[in-house]
Amino acid sequence: MRFCPDCGEQTLRQVSEKSWRCASCEFVWYQNTAAAVAAIILHAGEVLFALRAGEPQAGRLDLPGGFVDNDESVEEALSRELAEELGLQNVRATYMASFPNTYPYAGIEYKSVDLIYLVELEERPLLRAADEVAGVRWIDAGDIPFEQVAFDSVRRALKYFQTHCHGQPRT
Repeated sequence: MRFCPDCGEQTLRQVSEKSWRCASCEFVWYQNTAAAVAAIILHAGEVLFALRAGEPQAGRLDLPGGFVDNDESVEEALSRELAEELGLQNVRATYMASFPNTYPYAGIEYKSVDLIYLVELEERPLLRAADEVAGVRWIDAGDIPFEQVAFDSVRRALKYFQTHCHGQPRT
């Protein structure tokens, strides 16, 4: 980014890891971490994975979820994303942990913090892959192919889940 969003001059210069200042009008622009949500959805010892339909990481495994919209709580975002991507509604989700992520999109790296929730289902639902999901796959929670998982934050969340939650009684 070179052009100032306030005065339009080509005098925007980076002054820190997350801020830029305009030499012409002194405007300061911050690129703060974005919030994102994802769900580890479990049924009968298996984890539900979404196959990414588009870039970044098209065709790779991911957890259902996405970015939190303006004026939306993380719980509302998770509910919206599960409905948009899978047609899944009215599920009980329990917060598990958060992990930092770098999300490359259109030549820009965005920083996010991914809030991971657990959803345990008593019955396997009929799901419809939609929005940014090309398909779904159920994979045994102990046999996750980490090399096929799209993002480092999701790999870390799944490893955390295997170590701290899988096979353990949850409340």
